[in-house]
Amino acid sequence: KAEGDVALINSLPGVGSFDQRDQGFKEEIAAKYPGLKLVAIKVADGQAATGLNIMADLITAYPGLRGVFTDALFMGQGAGQAIAENKAGDSIKLVSFDADSKLVGFLKDGTIAALVVQDPFRMGYEGVKTALAASKGEKVPAKIDTGVNLITQGNMNSSRSEELLNPKLK
Repeated sequence: KAEGDVALINSLPGVGSFDQRDQGFKEEIAAKYPGLKLVAIKVADGQAATGLNIMADLITAYPGLRGVFTDALFMGQGAGQAIAENKAGDSIKLVSFDADSKLVGFLKDGTIAALVVQDPFRMGYEGVKTALAASKGEKVPAKIDTGVNLITQGNMNSSRSEELLNPKLK
């Protein structure tokens, strides 16, 4: 059941993409999950060690904490490490934005619940396509949503998840 205390760890204040991720998280909770209470918003400095310290403090300060969202790679690494060290993966569901081998390992072993992953190939494709159109004087959209993908233990071995988590680079 979606109820209980949750927290947000912001990687770097004032960075547009992080601020928008955080805003989306807060809006989604308010709109769709009235049983979740945002009890802490912690601002970090973009360092994994800070994410670890913040997460360890949250575990101590909020014994009933059920979930945490981190808006960037290094915060997820640190928060995941704190959850692993405190063996809190069963009680605290961590969702982190971005992925690398460390976060994928945490996802595999159940330390974290999910990763929100972008598609860099689609971002590049849309960027080049839009730049070309703009260079020809064509009207281009002000914003292009390239989407995100939620990857969990349940779908991490799908072909799409594999493409995103382990891209085949030439």
